Amino acid sequence: MQLQRVEITNKKDINAFLNLPFDIYRGIPQWVPPLMPGERARFSPDYVFYKHSTAAFFLVRDETGKPVGRVAVMDHRPHNEYRGTADALLYLYEAIDDDRVARMLFEAAENWARERGLTRLLGPKGFLTAEGHGLLVDGFEHRPAMGIPYNPPYYVRQWEEVGRMEKVIDYLSLFVDRKDVVYPERVRRIAEKIRERRGFHVPTFRTKAELLAYADQIQKAYNSAFAPVWAYTPISDDDMKAVIDRMLAIADPPLMKLIFKDDTIIGFQFAFPDISAGIQRAKGRIWPVGWAWLLWEKRRTKWLNINGNAILPQYQGTGANAVLYDEMAKTLIDSRFQYADLVQVQETNVPMLSDLESLVPLNFYKRHRVYAREL
Repeated sequence: MQLQRVEITNKKDINAFLNLPFDIYRGIPQWVPPLMPGERARFSPDYVFYKHSTAAFFLVRDETGKPVGRVAVMDHRPHNEYRGTADALLYLYEAIDDDRVARMLFEAAENWARERGLTRLLGPKGFLTAEGHGLLVDGFEHRPAMGIPYNPPYYVRQWEEVGRMEKVIDYLSLFVDRKDVVYPERVRRIAEKIRERRGFHVPTFRTKAELLAYADQIQKAYNSAFAPVWAYTPISDDDMKAVIDRMLAIADPPLMKLIFKDDTIIGFQFAFPDISAGIQRAKGRIWPVGWAWLLWEKRRTKWLNINGNAILPQYQGTGANAVLYDEMAKTLIDSRFQYADLVQVQETNVPMLSDLESLVPLNFYKRHRVYAREL
């Protein structure tokens, strides 16, 4: 076995790093490949992440030179500065079912972290805020929501036994069938009265340009709403632009809900048509014809991903939550979608789980876990 660091100037090694998952997941129907333009962008010196942080990419090859494992390790400075920690974040972990490979990857990450004075391994956690968290530990039979990690079951053993990583927090994804949504008319009337009394309103967006006009407000709302959440890191202007660009690439504007008090955003709900099946057909590649598969799937899919629900702290307890869940109910009941994946709800978010329980059965069907180990 041979460990090598992948330099961002070495196209051959970059391709080996990027193509490894296609070998590991061959024959696994649940896996959704990442969109390759976004994956390749991480190896560009102009990638937004490198304006504030550093990262290293490691690849393990077997005796024949074939890639058999990979990992990215990051010194994410905004993450550490906000928390007062010295974490090395792990992401993009892939390995064959061989504990020697796993050991080499964790040792490479540990050595890189120690060289920089970092004192803890933490992950999986991505480069940008919008990237999914955690290692899949339950629900392997289900296809992941867009942008959410999937991995074989043996990764859990590699992380817990070989890497000696311990649980920090779990994220739960809920399955919803439209026919199971419980939403009495009286609850809808209450939400309407709250809108009138409090001056809350939720416009319907028709174009992506209309949404883009609120980018600055969305950034401020995000930084306010998610401050209590475990994974929160203040998001910079450059990072927000990258997140919004990615979000708008797959957005269906009428499904993107912004809740206003007068002219100020006080909450939001982001939902997306699940185009995972199209990404599978396109094998993660947009060109030359992958974009056609994505557009076709966007029109035909019966699945919806709901990924991002929040009310600003100062408006919680004012009835704004009722408006938020009224919008969710409308999305689930009145749209063309039959099924929904409520993506990665933090297990400690008791208020949100309680609100959801009044609307849908709490069918947690996927669980992702974030791990850590002190060095």
